[in-house]
Amino acid sequence: MLKRGERAWTSEKARGLLCVGLLTLLAASPARADEVRVAVAANFRAPCEALARRFEQQSGHRVVLSVGSTGSLLAQLRNGAEFDLFLAADAERPAALEREGRGLARRTYARGRLALVGPGAARGEQALRGSFQHLALANPNTAPYGAAAREALERLGLWASLEPRVVYGESVTQAHQFVRSGGAELGLIAAAQAAATGEERWLVPASLHAPIRQDALLLSERPAARAFWELLLGQEGQAAIAAAGYGVEPASAPAAPPTAGDSSAGDTAWAAVRLTLALAASSTLILLVLGTPLSWWLARTRSAWRVPLEALVALPLVLPPTVLGFYLLVSLGPAGPLGAVWEALGGPRLVFSFGGLVIGSVIYSLPFVIQPLRNSFQAIDPSLLEAAATLRATRLDRWRSVILPLARPGFLAAAVLGFAHTVGEFGVVLMIGGSVPGQTKVLSIAIYDHVEQLEYAQAHLLAGGMLAFSFLTLLGVYAVNRRFERVGP
Repeated sequence: MLKRGERAWTSEKARGLLCVGLLTLLAASPARADEVRVAVAANFRAPCEALARRFEQQSGHRVVLSVGSTGSLLAQLRNGAEFDLFLAADAERPAALEREGRGLARRTYARGRLALVGPGAARGEQALRGSFQHLALANPNTAPYGAAAREALERLGLWASLEPRVVYGESVTQAHQFVRSGGAELGLIAAAQAAATGEERWLVPASLHAPIRQDALLLSERPAARAFWELLLGQEGQAAIAAAGYGVEPASAPAAPPTAGDSSAGDTAWAAVRLTLALAASSTLILLVLGTPLSWWLARTRSAWRVPLEALVALPLVLPPTVLGFYLLVSLGPAGPLGAVWEALGGPRLVFSFGGLVIGSVIYSLPFVIQPLRNSFQAIDPSLLEAAATLRATRLDRWRSVILPLARPGFLAAAVLGFAHTVGEFGVVLMIGGSVPGQTKVLSIAIYDHVEQLEYAQAHLLAGGMLAFSFLTLLGVYAVNRRFERVGP
């Protein structure tokens, strides 16, 4: 048995050996893995992901990509987002950050090209002059490829005639999705994206638009960020970029000078307001007409189908709006099961139209109308209906004299909530409607565009109006409900 001194010596020796072992392991292990945060333009996502995988294998560091339109990424950076590199789709925005003292180095990492994709796109200019309903572009105000596409159409003398048929995606990737889903027959996107999918395409002559020079801005001194920067601009990275369909810069080429951006404001805020109010009013009216009999059935039936139908009606409450919008885009498109039948019957195209927005809004806002109506119907005492029946009141008389007066608070709440919820929609309307000025560009999308363009004064004006509207709406609903609680129906 060890004495106290021997035990202390043994314990001290064990701790010493443990420290030596840990130090040995640390010395033998590779350098600690770091994380590189990269803000990358949507058109460059696939090549950047390939470079990131290569970099992770070579260095052991981890690359985290944040993908979006160049305008949205710039807004994030100016509002405090922390990135190590900014890979833009133009030269103007990285240069603007550099002038603000945000960048450590700026270089052109790729040259972009435009391509027309879609059925018959290989015919080039003839395809653009042909018969089609929709042409997809990225938003020219926030996406450089969208600005280049509009410039090319203007130089071809086609912009004035094609503008009513243009649908805007918030990035060049979303514009490509519109074509791939069948919602738009043609689209002007990044040539590298078209090459990656093998679609029929026409390479737009570079002489039709200003060069699309894509600049990278180094934002951090961290060694891992510098290492990824060197891979991107080195021989290995430039070869991978060229293989993806981009043009590359000579190693000694300086960053491209910023080009003048398009400051066109597009459609006015009032056009978005009017469109939003028209959409909300149309959707609310349809919801009340369809929701009243459905709510009555749910409130009174004992059928086994009640629970599954309640779950189906309530699904938009938990389903992400983009999921619902995606399936509506696929279903209502010309190649979708509903869209194909509708167009075969002679109906107009539903996607990227006001009618499509109404359908999406009705589905998305349905639970906000059904719930208050069903609660009001359930609260009606059945004995009152039985008494009316004994007095030989017809079903219509019972609805007019008993049900409607008693359920009046529920109808009011349903109408107000359905209207207000439609006004605030974003994800669903963006997916199925895009951003077509005067047709599908509602208030929420207009606010989003203003924020991406850093037009905070306009964004504050519209967002403040929506905030006041929402508060007054809820205030009115609660006030009316309190009144009914005091005086009764």
